[in-house]
Amino acid sequence: MSTAHDPTADERHRALIVEDDPAIGKLVEKLLKRQQIDVDVATDGRTAMEKLRSAPYSVVVLDLMVPEVNGFEIIEYLKRENVTTPVAVVSAVSQQALTKLDLDVVKLVISKPFDVDEFTKAIVALCREPATPTN
Repeated sequence: MSTAHDPTADERHRALIVEDDPAIGKLVEKLLKRQQIDVDVATDGRTAMEKLRSAPYSVVVLDLMVPEVNGFEIIEYLKRENVTTPVAVVSAVSQQALTKLDLDVVKLVISKPFDVDEFTKAIVALCREPATPTN
């Protein structure tokens, strides 16, 4: 399967935003584009899976509660396919649900609502981290 997108000096980082709330999706897209990160948006899990199969990304910003294929299933898919792209979970789910996350895949958890400056810094830092294989 694919690995994380590691841009050369002439390329930009790419992020996949998986978010079904249009307002949050647009906000995240705007924040990342300001940081010169190219952005693709998927409003459901099935579309996200198609995008993940077709292109490498520097980071995936993932809401867990998206329609069709949920975020937990996307995380399982990434691990199964050995995709090394770091995942930042941005969600309003309970702390109990968050304990079920696979930390080999999920590198960052951000609760909604979030501080936009802290969010932006964290995602930019994830983009710059070297990819590490999942076990």
